[in-house]
Amino acid sequence: MFLNTGYRARGFATAVTPCSFSAQGPGRIAAAEWIRTAFHDMATGNVFQGTGGLDASLVFELGGDNIGPAFETTLTTYSPFLTGRSSMSDIIALGIYTAVRSCGGPVVPIKTGRIDATEAGPPGVPLPQNSLFTFQNQFQRTGFDTSQMIAVTACGHTLGGVHSANFPQIVPAGTAPNDYKLMDSTTKFDEKIASEYVSGKSTDPLTVGPAQAAGRASDLRVFSADGNATISTLADPANFTSTCQAMLQKMIEVVPSGTTLTDPIAVYDVKPVALQLTLQPGGSQIQFSGEIRVRTTARPASQIASVQLVYKDRAGGSDCGGCKISATQKGTAAGFDDSFTFYAFTAQIPSQSSISAFNVVITLASGATETYNNNGQGYPMQDSVMLQAPQSCVTGGQTLTVTAAVRSPATSANVVLTLKVPRDGIITPDLQTQTVALTQKSTLGPYSIVTGTYTLQSDQVKTTKFDITSGQSSDAFKSTGDLGTACGSLDGGGGSTSSTSSVSISSRPTSTTLRTVTASSPTSSTSSPSTPTVTGFDYQGCYTDSSSTRVLTGKSTSSSTMSYKTCASYCSGYTYWGVEFGSQCYCGNSFTNPTTSAPASDCSTKCSGDATQVCGAGNRMNLFKSNQQTPTNATVAGWTYSGCYTDSTSARVLTGKANYDSALTIEKCAALCKGYKIFGAEYATQCYCGNTFANATTKVGEGDCGYTCAGNALQLCGAGNRLSIYKANA
Repeated sequence: MFLNTGYRARGFATAVTPCSFSAQGPGRIAAAEWIRTAFHDMATGNVFQGTGGLDASLVFELGGDNIGPAFETTLTTYSPFLTGRSSMSDIIALGIYTAVRSCGGPVVPIKTGRIDATEAGPPGVPLPQNSLFTFQNQFQRTGFDTSQMIAVTACGHTLGGVHSANFPQIVPAGTAPNDYKLMDSTTKFDEKIASEYVSGKSTDPLTVGPAQAAGRASDLRVFSADGNATISTLADPANFTSTCQAMLQKMIEVVPSGTTLTDPIAVYDVKPVALQLTLQPGGSQIQFSGEIRVRTTARPASQIASVQLVYKDRAGGSDCGGCKISATQKGTAAGFDDSFTFYAFTAQIPSQSSISAFNVVITLASGATETYNNNGQGYPMQDSVMLQAPQSCVTGGQTLTVTAAVRSPATSANVVLTLKVPRDGIITPDLQTQTVALTQKSTLGPYSIVTGTYTLQSDQVKTTKFDITSGQSSDAFKSTGDLGTACGSLDGGGGSTSSTSSVSISSRPTSTTLRTVTASSPTSSTSSPSTPTVTGFDYQGCYTDSSSTRVLTGKSTSSSTMSYKTCASYCSGYTYWGVEFGSQCYCGNSFTNPTTSAPASDCSTKCSGDATQVCGAGNRMNLFKSNQQTPTNATVAGWTYSGCYTDSTSARVLTGKANYDSALTIEKCAALCKGYKIFGAEYATQCYCGNTFANATTKVGEGDCGYTCAGNALQLCGAGNRLSIYKANA
């Protein structure tokens, strides 16, 4: 929610950034579609009966009253973020915050705790042909009076437009660019939908034009329902913003009775992330690793001298030596309103005394210190059960092995898998759980080592979350996508690709058949290959990757005939390319997320199209870099490069025209902006045009604009919130 770009960003906001963007191309605005999706999901709710509302029943209701591709596209975009901790209905609500904020609108508070419906709700979405009486009854059913009906309609219709394909009686074919008529004169979240209506200058196709004769001028009926009183107040920018904040929050909080929503999500100044305890070979030490996310919005990282963890042992005391762990800066990230710096740490602590909780101490450059202690409770840690990630893996493409350390006297544990299971005719998967008993394998120090296996479907290998439980303790929300393809040994030996006498449960939770298997990886190489040679590229080595935070995100493909030549050809024009998991190819001009060098033996899966070559492994890639000339700022006839400038998703510097192009070059951006005085390339794929700087901007160092263009790796195209600016020659 708070990380849009940079380190650990998951890219949720990418689909609606910039505000006018849609991956489906011209004639679509994803931000508007996200808002429509939430409204249509909520609109069949009944606050009097306590049924429906924002419950993701829309996934069962596509078609009928919910026509057009927008809903399917939106739900498909949301599906990768569906987990046991984030319901689809909560994600739909989060889409409101993200779409509105990306378009410069207010911060809509987001509460969680929604429960997804298991079947379609009743019909009843407001339609353009409805009478005012019907509209008032439909909105009253969802808890909105007439004034609120007017307000939430205006707030929803400030973005987007009407498609001729869906509503030809409102927008006849050929009467609007791309057969898509915008609701007002802008493509940002503002009061124009109201002010243009009040001033008689409205171009809203649901207010003026063919819709009137067709009886489908629904906005006109709604806005005039109280003699234009409410819509007139919304013509004021400040009132529009504050009213929409309240109305959109009200809309997403229409939920079935029995649903308890949390307090609004708030950003923390300090948040520990990716915490993990791991028993080390010999059993006398536990590795404690993780990161501390520090908000640097008001206080930049340059003012922070150090970040430390001060911890207590298992008994709550200080029988742990100095009990201090230092963290070092790892990466930075940013959201709509905040910036963050991550500090990583790894330390060895005695397994006999271990850890129970810690505080975070930040020392400033001034010498002052700040202590963060989780409201006096400390940040808790438990060492009763711990995932042993180095000894866990996915082998043979689908066989999951989970190994854990369980502290005596307990000797048993379970792994609870949350599986995404496709549903016929439904765009989003079902979440089903499967519990697998872990059996004791050995004893190490004060811990029992337990293990178990499970056969995943191929589409579950990268998407499954799991918890390891023992008694009342758990090591929770782990991802199979973060595991390697070879299980290591706690005795310090190398990875193991086979296991005997293990129990595997069939891959769909509807079956309870048990069978004994031998898990092996038939496509693994038994020896390290020689250094790969590819003309035009230098081999960088074996590097880590993650299914949730890909290193290379320019484009990707998968092929049963994958080879170095295949991937190099596919990634032509990119600076980097990498082969992974035998058949996967990834391209990029820079590292979108951090990666580290891994042992050459980690990349051991033979290429699906050439068994003499090695194509990475699970979350491991053989990485190559172009050895062609260094990218520079382009020379374009009629334009002069002006420098690297700041930009903002909420206050764009260039507002004349914008476009997303997955193969952007400076020449293409210049052509798009013909007739304008200024153009800028941003984030490798985005092009903006204008005659003046519409909002404040600052010229910064050239190093800030380090992204190479998606369509030409030898050209520079800005970076996140950075524009490579060109000005037309006089």
